[in-house]
Amino acid sequence: MTKQAAKASDKAVKKEKKAAKKMKSTICVEMGTLSVDISGVKNAVKKAVKEQGLEAKELKIYINTAEQAAYYTLDGQSDESFRIDLKTL
Repeated sequence: MTKQAAKASDKAVKKEKKAAKKMKSTICVEMGTLSVDISGVKNAVKKAVKEQGLEAKELKIYINTAEQAAYYTLDGQSDESFRIDLKTL
């Protein structure tokens, strides 16, 4: 293998590694005909918490596929208003 061929091969390997680092990934949950992006659910919950003027150290999100809704708790506390309709995302 010539030096030029070796350099070209090294460049190709480096490009592949760089491309792998830039790969975007998304996690989706499918519920019948509805498909939601998990990061979208998280953002919607955080927005709802902020709009309600609430703060917490711990936020937990629960996806209820039967109801096509996400429920959340703040520091272990829940409320009937802590709900996001996933059909609206």
